[in-house]
Amino acid sequence: MFEIINSRVSYVWLFLAALTGATWLLGDGYDPERLDLFKVVTICLLILAFFKIRLVIIHFMEIGSAPMPLRLIFDAWVILVCVLLILMYLFGMSLSF
Repeated sequence: MFEIINSRVSYVWLFLAALTGATWLLGDGYDPERLDLFKVVTICLLILAFFKIRLVIIHFMEIGSAPMPLRLIFDAWVILVCVLLILMYLFGMSLSF
């Protein structure tokens, strides 16, 4: 039983739970009237979400033990989608339909 509690996956799970609490506090603690702060908070939340996605896939879906080309493809995908979402958010706010 102690091996399960003291395993790396358990520590990653605890870290993910702490990050979830941090994102909740970050998302709940801003003033929506300040648009500049709203943008910063939203971008931080997106980055934290993709960091959590990376941790889940590496540790719980065992990409961490996969061949290096597969890990590099996955890391590139995470970064690309995160950057694209941030750019769409930033430049999409200035468009009005």
